[in-house]
Amino acid sequence: MTKGRNNGFFVMSNRIRRRLMHSLMAISLAVLLFFGITACTTIPSPDQAEQVTQHQVIETVFKNIEKRYAAAATIGNISIAGLKSLSKTDALLSIGESRELIKLHYDNHLIGSWRKPQPNDYDLWAALTSSALTAGWAQSGKLRTEDRGGLLDRFFKAGLAKLDHYTRYEGPDKARNTRARREGFGGLGVTIRHDEDKTFVRRVHEGTPAFNAGVLVGDQITHIDGKSLTALSQRSVIGKLRGPIHSRADLTIIRNSSPSPLTVTLIRAHIILPTVTSTLEDGVLNIIISGFNQGTSRSIGKILSETELSSGNVKGIILDLRGNPGGLLDQAVAIADYFLNNGRIISTRGRHRRANQTFDASWGERAPKLPIVILVNGLSASAAEIVAVAMRDRSRAVIVGTSSYGKGSVQTIVRLPNGGELTLTWAYMIAPSGFNLQNHGVIPAICTSGSEDRLRAMMSSVKRDMGSGDPTLAAMLASRYAVRSDPTEARKMCPPSKRERPEDTEIARYILKHGEIYHKALHDGAPAIAER
Repeated sequence: MTKGRNNGFFVMSNRIRRRLMHSLMAISLAVLLFFGITACTTIPSPDQAEQVTQHQVIETVFKNIEKRYAAAATIGNISIAGLKSLSKTDALLSIGESRELIKLHYDNHLIGSWRKPQPNDYDLWAALTSSALTAGWAQSGKLRTEDRGGLLDRFFKAGLAKLDHYTRYEGPDKARNTRARREGFGGLGVTIRHDEDKTFVRRVHEGTPAFNAGVLVGDQITHIDGKSLTALSQRSVIGKLRGPIHSRADLTIIRNSSPSPLTVTLIRAHIILPTVTSTLEDGVLNIIISGFNQGTSRSIGKILSETELSSGNVKGIILDLRGNPGGLLDQAVAIADYFLNNGRIISTRGRHRRANQTFDASWGERAPKLPIVILVNGLSASAAEIVAVAMRDRSRAVIVGTSSYGKGSVQTIVRLPNGGELTLTWAYMIAPSGFNLQNHGVIPAICTSGSEDRLRAMMSSVKRDMGSGDPTLAAMLASRYAVRSDPTEARKMCPPSKRERPEDTEIARYILKHGEIYHKALHDGAPAIAER
């Protein structure tokens, strides 16, 4: 999960950005002085410019780890682990270290030697690391088969493995796609299907330029701005569909119902991919949330506004968070706020003072008195777990399914000088009941993993519509009550599962129908004080 000011992700402050720009030449000079290199020109060659950018990227990453990572980390260990990964590409390259020196060898010949900085001197470790990468690149033909971006990818993959699983580096291309999923992008509003070098429209999103222009599912897009899409990869086609907001795109379309190709002119808009769908069936509003991006809470708010919740036609709500990997923290907080009336939603704790925050619900809720069931499984993570645990701990929803993933950390996004991103763990999530979500996750009140015999017995009770006298569900809730003082043991009894069972939804509807079972599950499925 990512978080930060305003839009839910970290944005480098203007002050820091100015400092980076002003220190560009100073950084270059520092590298030269540190390694005793001289230059005869003030205008760097393209290779020198790449080295300067490489150094800036490494220094920015190291600085943020030292200043903001959730736990104490040693920059020197990260650097050495990353440099040692070079030998996986070229076995003739090797890194050695003594008490005072770091040495780089190629085919047993010394090609670089550096004084070892203090363990967390990120400035000097960045200079050393960048110089070592450049020396290895210059010596090894195998390394030069990739561009400098690939070298940084390999270095950071190995070096950041010294930290937690969620801290990672993404190069410019991958980071651009990640930002598009998170923040939106300039586009037309179509999802495509790429089949045998042909591009077909698989989905047209409501309210987008493509929707308004009458583009249809099944249309084949043959040209964009007069240029053929034949033989282009799906990634290349997506790149051509996207572009600056307000820019023009002329599509040539083949449609089965049209005797000749059509030309459709569109103006690109800011597109945020939909993450929410909903249906109203037999008085139950079923809301499926596939992820948390910038548009998720707005979509939920629209559904709640357009559904006449107070009319008596809606008897309950199912929030389906199965398979939801999470996303933006502020979106999870906003969605939980819709269904809570004041009180704690989540808090975060970390090494940096700004990582210690609390998030509380505002007064008033959007669905008062309506019972709510939340569905989770082993792929429900991060922001999805925030919504589930907040509503569980506040006795606002019954959780059905399997134990969730157990990702209890918060990541901040750092934009890097090369256009890439560092996703950095900087805090841990604390549930309203006081326990850390990391590795524990959310334990459901009604578990559908584990014994198939138990699930069959539950479903038999559901199909017989036994209501409050159902001994099977009562026994499960009693069992959950007995183990809820030990979340580790409870997780073993209800192991995570990737499956999205139809039985989950059937049980949810059954619970919403029977108030006695619902209220018992609210009580017996809540966390105990001992879980804190």
